[in-house]
Amino acid sequence: MKAHRETLGHWLIQRMTAASLIPTILISNVSTLILLNISLFWHIHVGIEEILTDYVHHEITRNWILILFRVFCLIIIKYGFLFFVF
Repeated sequence: MKAHRETLGHWLIQRMTAASLIPTILISNVSTLILLNISLFWHIHVGIEEILTDYVHHEITRNWILILFRVFCLIIIKYGFLFFVF
C-alpha cells in the first residue's frame, strides 16, 4: 500500500507542476523566473525519479544518478538565473 501512496504522490506532483508551468510562462518576469525554474526542474526531477525507479533496479546506482542529477539541476538553475537577471 505504501508504494501506491508514493506513486499517487508522484503523479499528483507531476500534474501540479505541469499545471503551474503554463501560467508562470505566460506571466514571465524576473520575479517569476525563480518559481519557473524551481517548478520546471522539480517536474523534470520527479519524472526522472519515476523512470529510474521503474528501470534501474540497483538502489546504489539509482541513488548516485539522482544525486548527480540534483547537482546538475542546481548548476543549470544558477546559470539560468544569472543569465536572465544580469
